[in-house]
Amino acid sequence: MSESAPFPFVPRRIDTRGAAEQIAGELREEIAAGRWHPGDRLPAEWQLAEGYGVSRGTVREALRILTSRSLIRSTRGASGGTFVIAPRAEEIADQIGDYIVLHLRAGELTPAEVYHARRILERECVRLAAQHRTDDDLAAIAAPVERVRADPDIDTDEWLAADVAFHTAIAAAAKNRILELAMTAVHAVRPRTNLPLRVALDRDTVWSQHSAIFEAIRDQRPVDAVAALEAHVDYLDSLAGANSGERLARLEPDASPSAEGSRHSPGQGLSSK
Repeated sequence: MSESAPFPFVPRRIDTRGAAEQIAGELREEIAAGRWHPGDRLPAEWQLAEGYGVSRGTVREALRILTSRSLIRSTRGASGGTFVIAPRAEEIADQIGDYIVLHLRAGELTPAEVYHARRILERECVRLAAQHRTDDDLAAIAAPVERVRADPDIDTDEWLAADVAFHTAIAAAAKNRILELAMTAVHAVRPRTNLPLRVALDRDTVWSQHSAIFEAIRDQRPVDAVAALEAHVDYLDSLAGANSGERLARLEPDASPSAEGSRHSPGQGLSSK
């Protein structure tokens, strides 16, 4: 870990109302601009307090905000301090998911927007997955579906978790971390956006659609993979229209803690060869 320079930037004087948020915002901008890199130590609390003209308590609150956003961490001891960290993709996805959920609850986003975004994102994911998948990717995509097939009496929550795992594995197989991050965030909110579909979904139909998506990815047929996804999404769209009285922007591919789950799904096993 590198030492911080002797206070290498000049803090802007701030309005003391909401001071912690303002300080956190400026420090975040400085991190994003590259003034400090992962592993670098931020100036000490007393330096920040003196520079901003606020109390150390206000600085600590600002640092707590940055910690909650997975941008810094603090350690104790002789070599301790507050250090910049690179947030994990899962943490970023969780934060985006929380944002989406809060705005859905506030009525500032609609489920239709979530469905539409997912359709666009996953269409590209399946196309790229068909081009770039590895044997390990195929095993990860097939495993959740095989798990469901092996236990026809699997309960709805387990079924839905397997469904999310299926689609998450496809996103990982696309080999584009930005797409994977975006899809992970969308999957995080599906338990809420998919509630109207939970009862109506037919497991046999979903099983057949998942199998078609998997086989096209396995055989490296990107056009067919996209077509299989579109058929799956169209099915879900038809359910959304029947259950909500409107067609929700051409619904999403299945997967989530509240999407598929009416009937059992027997059928042939998936082969990764």
